This record gives sequence, structure tokens and C-alpha cells, in this order.
Amino acid sequence: MNDRSCGCPRIEDISAFIDGALAQPAAGDLARHAQACALCGAALQELRQLHEHLQPLRARRADVDIAALVMPQLRPAAPLPRRRRARRLPALASLWQLGPRALGGAAALGAGVYLGLALLAGSGAALRPAGMTVFDAEPAGALCAGLPSCSARGR
Repeated sequence: MNDRSCGCPRIEDISAFIDGALAQPAAGDLARHAQACALCGAALQELRQLHEHLQPLRARRADVDIAALVMPQLRPAAPLPRRRRARRLPALASLWQLGPRALGGAAALGAGVYLGLALLAGSGAALRPAGMTVFDAEPAGALCAGLPSCSARGR
């Protein structure tokens, strides 16, 4: 019941204890634990109060047998209609179904080969890297790394 210890019983065990369905050694252990543990004691007390509030409902009996009223109204489920087995087509007659699939597969394979060759062989015009277009306005050798390397004496 609490985070401090894993020894707390589950709520199902506490409910079974209240109903008298818990075996004697476990019932004694649970009663001792509930006295020592505040959370389990509170849960036990709440379930006892709920049990006491629900006891008057046990004594109340219906005057009418509900099962006798409901069961005749339930109709047995109608059997499902039997499905006719599909006729098995001869092997040659079912080959026409492979045509669209084969055509689609061939188109996908052809498109893949075309795109692969276009990437590997290039499509004629080589693309310039975008990072190098910054230096297009300057001729080669016009940029200096530092002031001494740009002067005639520094070389």
C-alpha cells in the first residue's frame, strides 16, 4: 500500500480478509500489518465500512424470477448461411490476374534502374556545390589568409 515497503498486502488481499476468504495464517499477518501500517489500516477501515453499507442489499430478494422472464425471449441464434465454395479457376484462366501485377513490378523496377543510373552516371550537367558559390566574385588567389601573406615582402 505504501512506497516505504514492499511488504504491504494488495488491496485484493485486504478485500478477501474482510469477506473472510483469506486463509488463517495470512489473515493474522494482514491484521497485524494493518495495525502497524497507517495506509493499510485506513484502506482496511474504508473497505469494512463499504462492506457494512452493502450488507443490507444481500438480504433483499427480488419477488420475480428474472431468468424465467428473460430466457424465453432469447431466441437461439439463427445458423449462418453456408457459404458456397468458390469455384477453382483453371491454372491458365487465373494467369490474367498476374498481368497487372507484373506490369506494375516491371515499371517500378525500370524506374529504379533509371534513377540509379542517372545518379551514378550523372545527367550531363554537374551541379556546383552551393558552398563554393560565395567565392565566385573573387578571382583565384585574391583572398589572403592574413596581412603578412598578402604583402610582397611576406612571401
